[in-house]
Amino acid sequence: MNMVQEIIVGSPEASGIASRNIANYLNRLREMDYDLHSFQIYRDGRKVFGEAASPYTLESPHRLLSAAKGIIGALVLFAIDEGKLSFESHIVDYFEDKLPKDLDERFKRITVYDLMTMQCGQESDAAFIRFLENPEDDLCAGFFRTPMDCEPGKRFYYNNAVPHLLFFLVERSTGKDIKTYMDEKLCRPLGIRIEAQYNAVGVYDPVTTVLSAEDFLKLSLWYLQKGRWGGRWLIDPKLVEMACTRQVWTGESRPGYHNGKGYCMQLWKNAFGGCRMDGGGGQIALILPEENMTAVIMGNESRAEQAIQLFYDEIFSKMSGRPLEEDPEGAGMLAKAAADMSRAPYGVTPHGNKESDFSGKTVCFAENKWGIGQIRFSFGGPETSVHVQAGGIWREYQIGLGGKWKKSGCPFILPPDTSIQNRIYGPDPMECFLSGGWSGNRFVVVCKSAASMGEYKFVFLFEENGLKVQIPNGISAGMKQDMGMSYLES
Repeated sequence: MNMVQEIIVGSPEASGIASRNIANYLNRLREMDYDLHSFQIYRDGRKVFGEAASPYTLESPHRLLSAAKGIIGALVLFAIDEGKLSFESHIVDYFEDKLPKDLDERFKRITVYDLMTMQCGQESDAAFIRFLENPEDDLCAGFFRTPMDCEPGKRFYYNNAVPHLLFFLVERSTGKDIKTYMDEKLCRPLGIRIEAQYNAVGVYDPVTTVLSAEDFLKLSLWYLQKGRWGGRWLIDPKLVEMACTRQVWTGESRPGYHNGKGYCMQLWKNAFGGCRMDGGGGQIALILPEENMTAVIMGNESRAEQAIQLFYDEIFSKMSGRPLEEDPEGAGMLAKAAADMSRAPYGVTPHGNKESDFSGKTVCFAENKWGIGQIRFSFGGPETSVHVQAGGIWREYQIGLGGKWKKSGCPFILPPDTSIQNRIYGPDPMECFLSGGWSGNRFVVVCKSAASMGEYKFVFLFEENGLKVQIPNGISAGMKQDMGMSYLES
């Protein structure tokens, strides 16, 4: 049953946060071209900021990647709360069918606590890497075949096979499949939707977990409130409090923000207090009990550490414990910064001085690897039309201008990257959004697939002797390096 908990909206100042400080944070991310998809702040019972970067919304499906460990960890807590598991349970008791005959005796001493705190004694991701390369393999059996490095419970090592072991522990101890148990314990009570895929051999794959920014905020609030929701305790609060408390040092001692401040239970310890769910590409939920606060950042970036450090510098370190005076000028700054979150091309204009020279003209190309034969532009209106002939077929695309986006039923020139690290499961992979603008004699087009985390950026360089097209070699994505550009010339 959905136990409704109303999320009240208030001004930042009412919760001791200056609007202009949030604006500064967003502006600094924009200056570094940080691929931010959404940002939300909740403090003292109020949501004081919540915006998505268009074409995303706060309800758009989004990948969590390793932040999904916070979901699996919560389900283990529920199983412990029900008495189906304990922190002292030895995991081999639940995996007798996965054990090799020559099992290292140290595997027999691994407990649920060791898995929850990433101290399984196996300082290698070899089993998970093999699983990524061969998803039909049995990852749990592969874990027990991977050599142990030390006694369990002695040293921290971030092992990506652990979530698979944990969800199997939940299933085998409760007698319920993971999706049924997750729906019963989290989704229905919180009124959220969590989707993940089963792989080719029918095994649930946590790395594919998808939920919206709004639902990610609710999940972080559940942790902030120690398992309380809609006026009721869903779980023993001491279990949630323990899960959010540092259990182990992570071997780092350098100052500043980084993962080295410690690990909790499937959650990282923050350098400035509290803990966080943390996933590749910048899926961050900061849970800050001392400030009665959570902040949720979603994106597609390899620079999440910088985003969290900026959050500390621009917002967290400048908060007040009392309400601030309302600041109309600061509110205006924040409204503009929120509008500038758009992933549309930045620093461009809707119209350029080359429009009349090329509008309506067809440009031809020699044979090329993309199969593009001809391109024709129609400039001058509220949006730009681009006609592309590829493989003998003409397709027309509408490009939004002035920060606006136009939906297309097919991707622009390149198919979307729907590999496991970039795929957003749920939306149609062929549906995409297009936005563009002029910078000098360059017309820039950004294409974002609804089902892919990254974006493609195309540049059309209009010159006196013809057209040069810069086509990305791959998706611009936080999970891998920018792959550079190739060039097509008329």
